[in-house]
Amino acid sequence: LYRGIAAHNLGQADGAIVDLDKDSDLNPNLTRAYDERGRIYLEKGNAARAVEELTKSIRIQPTTDGYFARGLAYQAAGEHRKALSDFDNAIVEMREAPYAYRARAMAKAALGDVEGAKADRAIANKIEFR
Repeated sequence: LYRGIAAHNLGQADGAIVDLDKDSDLNPNLTRAYDERGRIYLEKGNAARAVEELTKSIRIQPTTDGYFARGLAYQAAGEHRKALSDFDNAIVEMREAPYAYRARAMAKAALGDVEGAKADRAIANKIEFR
């Protein structure tokens, strides 16, 4: 797991995936391997695969970070309603994280909720510029 994370941090995505795949083979309940692979696939532009990996993680153990990352993946895939739902789940625990509100604002704007997007950006600014 840690070698895979280190490889990812060094920009060696393919090597990271090999190590993370081995982790999942050894322990299919290791959510961190799915999370890391999801982030790698998102960075590589494969939003669908990122959603798949992050969904596996969330099914095992839902986390705020997992919901936020999957929201980003859904957003990249153009699935804005699903992104919005995941950002809502993340914000429940991340009430003081301006980036969560900014991400949700983007999903709302993509869905045509201009006022909702504006409100989320205002919340993010209020948190960020206290």
